[in-house]
Parts: sequence; structure tokens; C-alpha cells
Amino acid sequence: MNSDKITRILALIMVAIVGVYIVIGAYKSSGNNYRTQTAYVQSVSETIDAEMYIIREEHIITSDSSGVVVSLAKNGGKVSSGSDIAAIFSREKDAENYAKALSLNKKLETYKKIDSQVKLANLDMEKLTEETNRDFYSMLDSVYYNKFSDITGDELSFSENVSRKSISLGYELDCTDKIIALEKQIQKLTSVKPSKIIKTDFAGYYVSKPDGFERVLTADKIDDITPEKLEKAFETEKKKVSDNTMGKVINGFEWYAACMVPAERLTGVEVGKKIRLMFGESESETVDSRLYSKRMTDDGSCLAVFKCSFMNEELSALRKVSGKIIIRDYTGIKIRKDAVRFNDKNLPGVYIKEGNLIKFNRIEEIYSDDNFVIAENKAGVAGWLAQYDEIVVSGKELSDGKVI
Repeated sequence: MNSDKITRILALIMVAIVGVYIVIGAYKSSGNNYRTQTAYVQSVSETIDAEMYIIREEHIITSDSSGVVVSLAKNGGKVSSGSDIAAIFSREKDAENYAKALSLNKKLETYKKIDSQVKLANLDMEKLTEETNRDFYSMLDSVYYNKFSDITGDELSFSENVSRKSISLGYELDCTDKIIALEKQIQKLTSVKPSKIIKTDFAGYYVSKPDGFERVLTADKIDDITPEKLEKAFETEKKKVSDNTMGKVINGFEWYAACMVPAERLTGVEVGKKIRLMFGESESETVDSRLYSKRMTDDGSCLAVFKCSFMNEELSALRKVSGKIIIRDYTGIKIRKDAVRFNDKNLPGVYIKEGNLIKFNRIEEIYSDDNFVIAENKAGVAGWLAQYDEIVVSGKELSDGKVI
């Protein structure tokens, strides 16, 4: 074998050896690549998914008069006994004009307020700016969430606040021409009077369009509700709303949400306990309630009824709704469940990275689900996890006191 061939073979062997060392080094290096997450105190909620049926005391308002109906009360708004809730017109065009005039009346009132204002030397400009910004963003939210009935009120409030700010800064605003023009326009639009004004005999919250489920389950028989009646209510088809219906009034200020949930999920939750309900998927919009009653069944389920006392336009339209029951709120350090380890005494904790050391810090779990654990923040207590510790979430050969 000549020397050139031997040299080539030796060179190949050296390349292979170097390659092996590189692979081994990379493997060891990757084993020491510890990825961490900073520990932060967070609040989470223990929730139960539920299909809820809304039960209210509701009174349908009807009229023998026929024609085009214009609502005079705000949908979901409060009304008193004897309030005007609707106007009836024989022609659609007259009804449209009247509805437009109602909207213009609100603008007219705003312009009159602006016109009557004087410069205020001690006006809190910072607060006024916050209110103006709030109205502006509220209008954007109304568009984004399709709450178009809220836009007009926000628009008028925004205009009034902008005008107040301008006046306080020394600008002169004269709304006289605008007021005169609006008054003439309103007078022209309301030249034809309604053939009839519909009033309500009940106080409560007005809803312009009944949903056809008003008599399926009623608040006056809430104590008689059973799992079978609730199941039947979910399966019941809505009834056709009569053409002479002028709307309905949700009487009183209390209503109920009924649902079936696993019995073990309500263990320890006593009747009368304050519970938050979430309708839909928005965690920012919850309704306070109290557990009114719970009835266990032989199959391990529980009929839960919650009493509520808050109402708005969105809530007044609910009937069968997917939501969440917020049982408890927990505040502590949120940890990925796969980051939780156990020491040689089988005590739970996590490995943290402190400088070039790996340390095992104990945790006291206060809540957990399939994905994370909430642990108490033991700030200032040696050997326990505290906020801002760097939790090791990946890395090999972890041990307490290991130098890296």
C-alpha cells in the first residue's frame, strides 16, 4: 500500500473522529441548554361549561290597533308603569319619519346643552379628556361588536365632551343655527301624529321583540323546576309571535339561569353563595348571581339555578345560551404542569435557575387543571418558589445544587 493511499485513509479516519466529537459535544451541550420562564403572580378562574336556560317574569304587550309600530322605549331599558312604549302609524313612511325625529330630538337636546354652557375655569381637563377618550373607544367597540344601538348615545356624549373642552379652552361655540334647523326638521317629520300610543301596565325592562319562549318556564314557578322540565324546555320549539304584539316587559329586577352540571363540580358550593356567570366567550363581561338552588339526580348530575339582578339590552335577549359558571378565583404563581417535579422526599416543587446554579424550590399548590398549576407566592421564604424566579421548563439531568 503506497504512502498516498495510507495518508488518505488516515485523513478520513481523523475527519470521522472529529465528526464524532462534534456530535457528542453538541449532544452534551443541548442537554445543558436549560430553557426558563419567569414566575409571575396571575389570577385564574375555576369554571364549569354549561348550557343555560334563562327564566324571567315576562308580560307580553298586545294591541288591537293595526299598523306600523315605532318603539318609544329603549330595548333592554327600564320602564315604569304607565310609560309610553310604542306608537302606531297607519303608513310606513310616517312611522319612519317619527323614528327619525326621535333620534334628532336627542341631538337637539345635546346642542342645547352645548349652547347653554359657559367657560369653566376650574374644569378638570384631565378627567374630561379621559371621558372623551372613553366615549370615542366605546364607539369603536360598539362597531366591532355590532352593538349599533349603543353608538348614538356614545356619539352624543362624545360631542358634548369635546364641546365642553373647547369652551373651557376659550373657544366660542354658537349652536343657534343648528338648533333652529333641527327644530324645523323635527316639526316637519312629526306633522303626522300616531294613531295610537301604547303604554305598559308593568314596571321593569322593555324588550321590543318577544322570542316565543315566554311561557315555557316562568319565574313564578321557579321552585317547581325539575331536570325533566328543563330538558323539555331546551327541546321546545318557539311559538309564533302574534302580529298584534307590541313587545314585552320583563317584570321586576330578578331573573334566573338554570342548567345541568356534574354534581361533583358544585361540591362545597352552598346555596346563597355569590357566583359569576359568563354568557358567551367574553371573560370581561360577567354577571353577578347567587346560587338559588341545586337538586342532585341519581345519575350524578345536578340541576343548578342561579338568581341574577342585573339587566341590559344584551342580557334581555338571552334565552338558550352556552356559557360558564365561575365557581372560584385563584391568585398565585402560574406554572406549566410539566415543569412541576418532586424531590427525594416526594414533595412537589420546581427547578429554578439562579445564576449558574440549579435549585429545587418547593411549591404549595392551590389550584390546578390539565395544563397548569397555581401555587402560593412564598416571597421571602427560603426554599420556596416566589414571583420572578426563573423556572426551568426544559433541560436534562436536573438536580438541586447543580452547577451549570
